[in-house]
Amino acid sequence: MGLFGGKTPEPKAADPSTRPAPAAAAPVAPAPAPRPQPCVLGAQTTFKGELIAEEDVLVEGTVEGLVKSSRSLRVGATGRVKAALHASSIVISGEVTGDCTASERVELQATARLFGNIRAPRIVIAEGALFKGQSDMSAPAGA
Repeated sequence: MGLFGGKTPEPKAADPSTRPAPAAAAPVAPAPAPRPQPCVLGAQTTFKGELIAEEDVLVEGTVEGLVKSSRSLRVGATGRVKAALHASSIVISGEVTGDCTASERVELQATARLFGNIRAPRIVIAEGALFKGQSDMSAPAGA
């Protein structure tokens, strides 16, 4: 029953030809891929041999041999490395005995101790870091 006792009108069926076209959805940019976690060698880990990685590497333990990463390589404050290091960038906070070769940069932080040569186009040595070796800022071989 309608208002004031009248009949309630029947709703009209919508004419499909008069419906507005649905709005086009705005393109949604894909979310950036999360940066993968680095390969971590913990403080209680000892590794001897060749470590070759296609990801970031963080060394907090002891490594002897050779370490290569196509990405970044970081030797943490508790890291002790007796190895040749090769990576796109190398950051040292611990102790390294061996040569460091990077395609981008090598950084020695204040707590770093490096006994070996550096070859990288950019070298950063913080005040307090110990470095005994030679540095070469020419482009790495094969670049």
